[in-house]
Amino acid sequence: MIFDFLKKQKELSKKRKIIEIMILSLNIPDKQKELYLEAIFILSQDWLDKLYIDLSKFAHELEDDELNNIWKNNFYQIAWMKKIEAKEKQKELNSFSFLISNL
Repeated sequence: MIFDFLKKQKELSKKRKIIEIMILSLNIPDKQKELYLEAIFILSQDWLDKLYIDLSKFAHELEDDELNNIWKNNFYQIAWMKKIEAKEKQKELNSFSFLISNL
């Protein structure tokens, strides 16, 4: 999702603005943020493109990890629900067998 958005950006000014937003959202000291922001204005277009590509790949990897975690969690929840349903069905069969035996 985010990766698809990042991939579509072609203009250097938009890429620079997105990099700025990413830097500002980092959980690092403000002085370090300022240094990074100053550095992106010094970078040539080629290096800025390389940095943007690396950040895009990083966002893609994060999204993939998050989707994999969601899939695993959903799989475990479904497996747990099936186990509970199987236990309930077994209880019903046992109750039905007990009822038939007593008739």
